[in-house]
Amino acid sequence: MAAEHIVAFVVEKIAGQLIQEAGSLSTVHNHIQWIEGELRRMQCFLRDAEKKQDGDERVRNWVADIGDVAYDTDDVIDTFILKVAQRRRKGFIMIKIRIGEITDSRSTYGIENIGGGREGACIAASRLKEKRRSFSHACEEDIVGLEEEIRMLESCVIHGDSATLCNFDHWNGRFRVKETLHDLGQKLMGLGKADLEKMNNQDLVETLSTFLEDKRYIIVLDDIWKCEVWDDLKLIFPDKNNGSRVMLTTRFKYVALHADPRSPPHELSLLNDEDGWVLLSKKVCLEWNSNTTLPPWSKELGKEMVKRCGGLPLAIVVLGGLLSRKDATFNEWLKVLQSVHWQLTQDPTQCAEILALSYCDLPYYLKSCFLYFGLFPEDFEISARRLILLWVAEGFVQPRGQEPLEDVAEDYLEELIGRSMVQVAKRKSNGRIKTCRVHDLLRELSISKAREDQFLDVIHGDVKVGSLIRARRLALHFGVPLLTENTLKCRSLLCFDLGDSISNELKKLKLLRVLDLEGVYMAQLDSAIGSLIHLRYLGLRETWLQKLPSSVCYLSNLQTLDLRSTLINPIPVAIWKMQHLRHLYFNELKEMVIKPPKDAALGNLQTLKVIYISQTSCVDHGLDKLTNLRELGLHGDLLLQEEAVSNWILMSKSLECLKLQGRTTFEDITNVSIPKLMTFSSHKHLYKLHLGGSIGQLLDVEDFPPNLTELSLKGSFLMEDPMLKLEKLPSLRVLKLKKSSYVGKELVCTNGGFPQLHFLKLSFLYTIETWKIEEGAMGNLRDLEIVECNRLKIVPRGLQPVTSLRDLKLGFMQHDFEMKVQERKGENWYRIQHVLPV
Repeated sequence: MAAEHIVAFVVEKIAGQLIQEAGSLSTVHNHIQWIEGELRRMQCFLRDAEKKQDGDERVRNWVADIGDVAYDTDDVIDTFILKVAQRRRKGFIMIKIRIGEITDSRSTYGIENIGGGREGACIAASRLKEKRRSFSHACEEDIVGLEEEIRMLESCVIHGDSATLCNFDHWNGRFRVKETLHDLGQKLMGLGKADLEKMNNQDLVETLSTFLEDKRYIIVLDDIWKCEVWDDLKLIFPDKNNGSRVMLTTRFKYVALHADPRSPPHELSLLNDEDGWVLLSKKVCLEWNSNTTLPPWSKELGKEMVKRCGGLPLAIVVLGGLLSRKDATFNEWLKVLQSVHWQLTQDPTQCAEILALSYCDLPYYLKSCFLYFGLFPEDFEISARRLILLWVAEGFVQPRGQEPLEDVAEDYLEELIGRSMVQVAKRKSNGRIKTCRVHDLLRELSISKAREDQFLDVIHGDVKVGSLIRARRLALHFGVPLLTENTLKCRSLLCFDLGDSISNELKKLKLLRVLDLEGVYMAQLDSAIGSLIHLRYLGLRETWLQKLPSSVCYLSNLQTLDLRSTLINPIPVAIWKMQHLRHLYFNELKEMVIKPPKDAALGNLQTLKVIYISQTSCVDHGLDKLTNLRELGLHGDLLLQEEAVSNWILMSKSLECLKLQGRTTFEDITNVSIPKLMTFSSHKHLYKLHLGGSIGQLLDVEDFPPNLTELSLKGSFLMEDPMLKLEKLPSLRVLKLKKSSYVGKELVCTNGGFPQLHFLKLSFLYTIETWKIEEGAMGNLRDLEIVECNRLKIVPRGLQPVTSLRDLKLGFMQHDFEMKVQERKGENWYRIQHVLPV
C-alpha cells in the first residue's frame, strides 16, 4: 500500500496551501484543521497496519479505507480551490464523519502506533550524500555466474579473435514494426527523423540490409517475445558468411528454435548456492562500502536466503539491496529470512514474492516514487531529469531543510537504485544519473501494486473503456480511449504515441497536476488548458505544436513548462509572471521571439534553456535578475549584449550547466562570436560547459570552473593547440572538439595529461595533420570518436598503450586512413587491436 505516503502528502498539502487560503472562512477552517490533525495521528498507525494487512483482511480493508479517505480529501481540497467562491463545506463534513468511523475501528484490529518515517529519510539522505561525495566515477561491470558459462556466453558472442559490434539494442514485448525500423535506422545509420519519415517500411528494410551487406557485425536483440518479431526483422540482416552474428534473447524456447531451428539455444542455468552467495554478498558490500566484510554468521543465513531465491539472479540482487538497508546484525538478517517464507522453483514468475517483500520494506516516501515507474512503457529508457521533475510536480518529494526539492528527489532515485529496484542506464560525466529503467518484472509489480491502491492505471488502445479503474494517474499507450467517470478525478496524464484527439478531452480533467504529452504530435492545444489551474507540469516536447493558447496565463501553479521541439512563436508574456515556475525549456531549433518584461517574477527559476538573445532582449535589469539558475542556455547574437550577458553569467554562482551558442547555421560559423568571459573560477558547481563561437583564445587553466567534468567547443577558431591547457584540468571526463574549434595543424597530448578523461570526440577539424600522444597521457580514456578530420593521416602511436580504450568510432575519414586501421591487415592495426569495436 502507498497509503502512508498518500496521507503524508495530503497532510502537507493541508498544512501548507489551503489553511492560508481558507483562513478567513472560519467554519471551513475548523473542518480542515480537524481533518489535518486526525490524518497526522493516522500516519503513526499506518506502518504497523501495513505490516499486518497480508494476514488480516480486516486490517487490509482498514488501510484501504484510509487511502480512500485521503484521496477524497485531496479531491475536496482541489475542488474547493477550484470553486472557492461557492463556499463549499459539505465535502469536508462528510470526510470528518468517515475519519471518525475509521479511527473508532482501529483498536478493534489491534493496530499500534509505531511512528517513525522522517528519521529513516534523514539517515538515508546522509548515506546518499556520503556516497555521492565518494563516487569514484569508476563503475564496475561484472558478469556473475559459473566461469564456464561466462566463457560459453562470450564464445557465442565473439567468433574468432575479434568482431565488430555495430549496435546493441533492446526490444520489448509490444513490438511495432515502424518504430523498431526507425530505431534501427537511427542507431545503425544515424538517419534523422525527417529522412525516416520519407521511407516506408519496405524501403527502410532494404536500406538497412544494403548498409549492413559489406560489414561484419554483431547485433543483439534482447527480450524477443514472439516469432513474428524475428520474421519481420530477419530480412534486415544479410548472411554473407563473414562471421557476422545476430544474438537473440528470449524467455520462450519456441521463439529461439523458430529463429534458428538448426542450433540448440543456449539456456542460462540458475545460480548454485555458492555463486548465489557470492552475488548476494557482493551486492550488500557494494552498497555499504567496497572495503566492508560481512560478519562470519552472515554466510549461513545468506546461503539459506539464496536457496529460497531458487538461483534467480534478479531475486538475489533485489534481496541484497534490501539487506544493505538493514543493520548488520544476526537478528535483522534472521527477520528477513523469516519473511522469505516461500521456496522458489524454476518458474521465474515466482520471484514476484521477493520483489514484493522489497517493495513493502521501502520507506513511505519511496513507495509512490517506485509505483510511478509503472506509467512508462516496458523497457523505456527514462530521463532522470524528467522523472525528478514529475515527482516534484506530483508532490512526492518531502522538503528537507533548504535543499532544492530536485536534489532530494535525486536522492530518492539513488536510493531506489541502491535497493536494486531501479537500474541505471546512463550516467552523466559527473557521475549523476542521466537515464534509468526498471526490469520488466519489477514494472509488473509496480503496476499490480499501483492498481490495488488506485494509484495509477496503464491503458492501451485495445483496453475496453468500461474496464478502467478509478485511478489517480493514467498512462495512455498506443491509443486514446474516451475518458469516463472513473477518470475525471485523474491527477496525472502521461501520453505515449497518440494522436491529437487527446486535446479535446483535457477540459474534462479539471484536477490535473501533471500533463505530459512528450512525443505526441498535436496540431493545436485546446484553450481549455487554461482551466487546469492545479497544473504543475506541462510537457509539450516534440509535439510540434505551433501555438500556445493565451489561456496558459491562468496556470499560476505551473512549475515546469517544456516547449522543446515545438514550433511555438511568439511566447505569451504571461509566462514571465508565473511565480512558481522552476524549469522553463524553449525550442533551441527555432529563433523564438522572447521579450521578458523588466518586472519578470521568476525568482524560483532553476532552468532556463535555450533562450534566444537579440538586440531587443531585456538582459540588463531583466533576465540578469535570474541569478539562482542551475542550468542556462543562450544562443543568438550574444555580442550585441556582451557586457550584460557576461555580468549575468558571472553573478550566477549556482550554475551547473551553461551553454553559449552564437547565431549560426551548420554551413557557416565563420562570423560567430560569443562574449569573452574573464573567469569561471568562482563557479564551483559548474560541471558542464558548451561554448559555440569564436572566443579568441582559450581561458587559462585557473580560469576554468574548478570542478568541470564536461567541455564542448565549436567554432572557437583557436590557433594554439588547446590540449596544452585542457589536459591540465583535473576533473575533465568528457571533451568534444567540434567543427572549427581548432584551426591549427598539430595536437599534442603530453605524459600525465588528461588523468580523468573518459570520452574524447574530434569532429570536422579539417586542418589537423598530426596528433601526438605521449606515453602516460589519457590513461583512463574509454571512448574515442574521430569524424571527418580529413587531413589526419594516421592513428597516433600513443593509443597503443592506452589499454583502457574500449570503443573507437571512425566516421567519414579518408580512404587511406581507414585502410591503415583495417582489421588484421592495416599497417597501423597493431596500435588499436586491443579495442573492440572499431
